[in-house]
Amino acid sequence: MASESNIHRVRIYLNRADQWEGGARYLAILEQLRRSGATGATALHGLVGFGPNQGMGSALAERNDANHPIVIEWLDRIETVRRLLPTLRELLGNDLVTVEKVPIFQATLRTRGPFSGDRGVSDVMRHPPPGVTADTRLEVALAKMARDKIGALPVVTAEWQMVGLLSNRDLAWRAQLRLAPKLLAQLTPAERGEVLADVAQTPVSQVMSADAGSVGLNTAIPQALASMVEWGYPQIPVVDKQGRVVGMLGQNEVLRELLNQANEAESEQVREVGKPTPVHLVMQAAVHQVAISQDLNVALARLLASPERQILVVDDDGRLVGQLSALTALKGLAGEDRAAFLKALCAERPPAASVLPGKQRSFKAILEPNPPTIGPQDRLVDAARSLIEYDVELVAVVNEDSQLLGIIARGGLIRALIQQSE
Repeated sequence: MASESNIHRVRIYLNRADQWEGGARYLAILEQLRRSGATGATALHGLVGFGPNQGMGSALAERNDANHPIVIEWLDRIETVRRLLPTLRELLGNDLVTVEKVPIFQATLRTRGPFSGDRGVSDVMRHPPPGVTADTRLEVALAKMARDKIGALPVVTAEWQMVGLLSNRDLAWRAQLRLAPKLLAQLTPAERGEVLADVAQTPVSQVMSADAGSVGLNTAIPQALASMVEWGYPQIPVVDKQGRVVGMLGQNEVLRELLNQANEAESEQVREVGKPTPVHLVMQAAVHQVAISQDLNVALARLLASPERQILVVDDDGRLVGQLSALTALKGLAGEDRAAFLKALCAERPPAASVLPGKQRSFKAILEPNPPTIGPQDRLVDAARSLIEYDVELVAVVNEDSQLLGIIARGGLIRALIQQSE
């Protein structure tokens, strides 16, 4: 039985005699569609017909008449039709062109990249957006960033006009604050007071980036992703035509949209040509890791050297046995060990293992077992699903023997999605 789909049929009516740059125009249209990524189109010879000028063209009665009708039929996803049809405008001239939705029993279409549909930033952004004013105290802004689980916070006027952006990068550069808001939230009031002693009362205006970028409501998702990567923000503000902040687009929203589109595609009775990109082609093979047999101080040094403040733990045969993060270390350490680790977290440069606590002591007590994993042949959408489901920054890629092969991090996955959307 035929089912509902987003497949549309385009019919273009023209004559065989129509010319384009010395050749048949219908062939030029077919070639343009082929080169532009259309799934498929066919030129059909009509037996007889007439158009608005009432001239009769016949392929039977007048075999020498080159003026008989031609119909080009092209079936594709509606987003592909909307993208390609305007590029044919010059070739089409005054031809009759019809577009209609068609039920599909089964079909095989050209593989499409992610985010190739009609949905844009306004459809997937987070709203209402978080925001603070320029005179907000930094400690208040940090608490909001931790509560909302964001790494970038718009700074706005009372009318929500954007005047700046406060990000983790700004905190490190201008406030010398190297603890992410989510880690600050795990400190005791006394610890937090000591870490923020010099900056707690500082107004956000002295730390924010005043020239931060934003994207518009109608921006295409791939374009917004490219801006996010170029500017180095985990989230970017979305503004309306008046410059008011109306939403935020972040990695979570993008990955959820990828999952939604994958679920919709799986429900269609339409197959795609080619195979999806496997994880091993885009994974990061160089991984911050530590052996379970190492001492606690070595593990902490490796952890502090990791940009994500998260490392994977393997046994002597390279099999994954767990992970260690700054968050789990803070929760698991106590007394002088915790104080020394917190001091190292706040330092401008990570200290050597020799000055960290835990010599000749195991770190198994603070190890987080059973981290999320995927296989090297899994799809990118499977990696996105794990990142969202487990709310983690990276997922380990392992083989059938649980040996660590690499990782898929949020940033790396976003960059891979941008490349596939080009």
